[in-house]
Amino acid sequence: MDKLYSVEDLAQTCDTTPRAVRLYMQKGLLEPMRAGRTYVFTVLSVERLNVIQRCKRIGLSLDDIKTRLNANSRTELKAMIARVEAISADANAELETLCEQLSHMRRHKRS
Repeated sequence: MDKLYSVEDLAQTCDTTPRAVRLYMQKGLLEPMRAGRTYVFTVLSVERLNVIQRCKRIGLSLDDIKTRLNANSRTELKAMIARVEAISADANAELETLCEQLSHMRRHKRS
């Protein structure tokens, strides 16, 4: 039988909080099974939670993540790719601005 994880076990395995796991359950991103009154997760939930965390790190909203996880058409996947590319372009522009500001500050500090 596959290993089963409680909310707390899943959170610890994926280096997050039980509160985050419960939020993802509430938003429909994670769908646990029931063992009596206890929620349990499988190794597939570990993989899914890792995907959720990666998507959050690149700036996707929970709604965007849900769309990505449930994407079953090329159109949806292409839209998600465009969204990630836009986020990446925004992040690169912000990084460039911050680097310019730092360079400007360093030049004025020497003066």
